[in-house]
Amino acid sequence: MKPICIIISLLLLAPLVSGFGDLNQYAFSEHESQESAPILVEWFHGEGDEEYVSTLEEMDSSGEITLIHWRTGAEEEGSDWPDDDAKSRAMFHGIEQFPAMTVDGFVVDMGENMSNFDDIVLQMRVNDNQISVDYSIELIGSSKVELISIIAEWENPQALKEVTQIHVFIIETKSTDSKGRTVQNLLRDWAPSAAFDFSSNASNKWNATISKDHLEGAGIELSDASHASDYQLVLVMIGSFENDSENYVLSLQQSTFPTSWQNTQAGDALLPGLLLAGLLFCLGFIILAEHKREIGLPKLEGSWKDEIGSIGYRLTAGYALEVGDMTLDDGWRSNSRIKKQRIKANEIVEGSIKVRGEGDFHMRLTVTVDDLGDWVLDLNLPSQELND
Repeated sequence: MKPICIIISLLLLAPLVSGFGDLNQYAFSEHESQESAPILVEWFHGEGDEEYVSTLEEMDSSGEITLIHWRTGAEEEGSDWPDDDAKSRAMFHGIEQFPAMTVDGFVVDMGENMSNFDDIVLQMRVNDNQISVDYSIELIGSSKVELISIIAEWENPQALKEVTQIHVFIIETKSTDSKGRTVQNLLRDWAPSAAFDFSSNASNKWNATISKDHLEGAGIELSDASHASDYQLVLVMIGSFENDSENYVLSLQQSTFPTSWQNTQAGDALLPGLLLAGLLFCLGFIILAEHKREIGLPKLEGSWKDEIGSIGYRLTAGYALEVGDMTLDDGWRSNSRIKKQRIKANEIVEGSIKVRGEGDFHMRLTVTVDDLGDWVLDLNLPSQELND
């Protein structure tokens, strides 16, 4: 079945490649690895945080920190700034109260009424990069920039743990929203990846391609690349070596996007064969990642039992997992829950919970799956009175 799927995918790609035959390279830049980098600070916005943001922005401007803004409440404020990635990143860190801050990938406790903020800021420092990452940025398109290709190369000095990921952050250095507000360093897009070799001394050549639809969805407008330097790429590797006890920033690279004014090869046509090779390379990673998720993700099933307010559930594991928090929609309560526990690969856990409430039932269960990270499982049931 899988070979057939691959053949179908190749047939679908064929007209796409022929249609991209007149693509031009609008801008290109190559960057050698920085030996050190300012500490990574991620700020999750909240009410009344202007004073703290101003302090961090001054530190970022002076090169003391690398600051990333997460506009977690943009939609509620009626702004057109993106907040989907901000909400996902906050969920990844388990952040529920805002404002909040992480330093080098760790949530920090800023204390009651932000009392710890000044002490945390004083401890920030420049980090030495543990892994040297050379990379290039290429802006590609026909009538305007429609693709961004990022290629990074490095050699692992030691074996990496499989939790290690590369995070691609695209930042707009100055942005104005629909309400006329202007901010610096707006996070436009975030994409994590673990599609590389973790073994010791492995030579990696890693690629990320950002498509036209993705650029439009993130509100990234590069046009003819003449003002592409309004955007920055921050490439961060977070994880650990095999003998480390905790995760941290292994490498941080940052640069502005290249512009068409810098590019001596703008207008040169790209060979369709090279693009096809890149697409096939990406397709291979997509197929492997989808297969891994298909066999590794758990499944949560349930139904009403004969007893009023009793639900029977079945949790079927793919890869081994840890069961986390269980939450119910407003209007529903429970005196019992699905037990927090570790479940072995392919193990099935069954049980029942007692609930009280009215209307349709919706439950969320957080799980941490080996090799796949954090996920949320949903169980939706119609009102028990309507249940057949």
